Amino acid sequence: MRRLWVPVFLLIIAAVAVLLHRTRDEGALTSEVVVTRADAAESSPPATTPPTPPVEAAEISATEPNGTGSERDPYRLNWPLLIAAEHAVSADGSITVPKEIAKYDGTHVEISGFLAPPVAVDRTSELLVMRNRWDGCCIGTPPTAFDCVEATLAQSVPVRGRHLIAYGTIRGRLRIEPFRVGRYLLGLYRIEEGTVDGLDR
Repeated sequence: MRRLWVPVFLLIIAAVAVLLHRTRDEGALTSEVVVTRADAAESSPPATTPPTPPVEAAEISATEPNGTGSERDPYRLNWPLLIAAEHAVSADGSITVPKEIAKYDGTHVEISGFLAPPVAVDRTSELLVMRNRWDGCCIGTPPTAFDCVEATLAQSVPVRGRHLIAYGTIRGRLRIEPFRVGRYLLGLYRIEEGTVDGLDR
């Protein structure tokens, strides 16, 4: 019986020795890193990162859409214009929409993007139009309040049997209304009385 315990005892001693050796090596590496960082801090002044400047009106105007905002000639919105509003969010989640974007509130617009209808329905009168492809779960990039528009359609459209992700264009009246839960901004843009092209493919 004692002969059986001798190899086990030797294995335990070897394992402890290896662990102590690794711990000592990691401690030495950590010390070297700390010394190196201290030396670097003494030899050069600390770098400061300038704060992100707010989006200038000129930058937003550079993405100004074509169109007149009428039902016959809607503004053709683009994603850089809508996304520019993200720089107007404060730390508490409140937002003051820049006037260069707010001026489109209440006008007729159109925007193209990935369309996401609700799942498990035959027809729908509500859609999301998004800058990025997203299946509502785990494929693609989930939208933010700035690269997604919630759309309510004037008439419901069939979605049964259609793929959950399509690319198309939605037209309608734009509403810019921040939707918050606590300090989190969940939505900003809505389209009312919309029509959609792209779900019939």
